[in-house]
Amino acid sequence: MNRYKKVIKYELISLLKNGYILGFALVLPCVLFFLISKGIMAEIPADVEKKVIVSLFIGFSTVIPLAGVFLGHSANYSKEYEDGVPQRLHLFGISNKVLISSKIISQLFFVLVAFIIYYIFALSVGLEFSNIAVLLVMIFLLLIQSLTEFLLAHSIVCLVKKFGQCYAVTMTLYFFFMIVSGNMGIGLEMLPAALQFIGKNMLPFVEYTNFNINLLYGKSANVEPLISSNLIFLSLGVLIFVISRIRDKRAV
Repeated sequence: MNRYKKVIKYELISLLKNGYILGFALVLPCVLFFLISKGIMAEIPADVEKKVIVSLFIGFSTVIPLAGVFLGHSANYSKEYEDGVPQRLHLFGISNKVLISSKIISQLFFVLVAFIIYYIFALSVGLEFSNIAVLLVMIFLLLIQSLTEFLLAHSIVCLVKKFGQCYAVTMTLYFFFMIVSGNMGIGLEMLPAALQFIGKNMLPFVEYTNFNINLLYGKSANVEPLISSNLIFLSLGVLIFVISRIRDKRAV
């Protein structure tokens, strides 16, 4: 247990020292919510203003695990992998199981704290959202997304191995995910049909937003699209991980 505490502490410090992670995972969603929510107030009727702002808050919350876990883990672990840090930790009796589980725990803790900060910030700049049940559902779903994004990031590191190449791949995927989820200022309906299909059916971000909005306003919250999109996204990480393992076995 003491070993876990030390490794988790090390992982949290590594996260906090990474300015890019803090910028993308904490500052960016706050900035996006503030600028876009204030920018659209003059363009929408007053009777729907509250609902639009709430939908923006829900949508931008997906940026937290996407940046903090997907980008964060891929950047930190690929650099550690390239520098031989895991191998040196093994010499001190820290197994791969302890190392990876500590990384997962620290990442989930980071996402939870970052979401709370994001929520408090949003309340301070005009958000009216006090439904605790829906907030808890949001947190739960974000943690599920975090686990899938951790697997995807970890699989990419295992496949690519080099920090520079890995960072280029994950950063490209990050912006692609942001675009097809409608979090880059371009509405999903404005994208080509192929990208709309990917955003709604193969990635969990759009359905996460739709599900929580329906849940909040007492509409029929269909969980099937949310589950299927999460499973497809999960299968992507599993596929890349299997490919990396097959390649490593052939290289031996």
